[in-house]
Amino acid sequence: MRKNDLIFGIIFVVLGIFIFTQTFFYPSLDKGHPGPGLFPNLLAILFIIFGAILILKARKPSDAGEEAPPPAHGKVVNAFFVLGIIVVYVAAVDIVGFLVTSAVLLFVLMFKLGAPALRSAISSICITLFINIMFSKILRVPLPPGILGW
Repeated sequence: MRKNDLIFGIIFVVLGIFIFTQTFFYPSLDKGHPGPGLFPNLLAILFIIFGAILILKARKPSDAGEEAPPPAHGKVVNAFFVLGIIVVYVAAVDIVGFLVTSAVLLFVLMFKLGAPALRSAISSICITLFINIMFSKILRVPLPPGILGW
């Protein structure tokens, strides 16, 4: 049994149940439109499902009977790199704007984690434009325009 998976699985299930119960008090919108509780409900359900999967995997006996080796140095560096670039993104998005900051963030992350440069560039532009269209045009959620105004 993997003790960490069991502990975090239980934490995720309990947190998911808590979030789900708290969203009952959110107001609903007219004509059956989803209200402000839709996204937290979806996240709560995903917390419960993936927490349960962690619990089930933790209870399954491992083949080798021993713990996995600690992560390699490169993986730890990549994890801190991702955290650092997200902090930079949060600080820069209001100044530079959503489109530029998001495209640069995605490109740097994909390239750093091993994707080819051309594929990283095309993917980051397409994903950024898709998110921009979804939020600003369809959902009408304003995104930071930044100094360029777009």
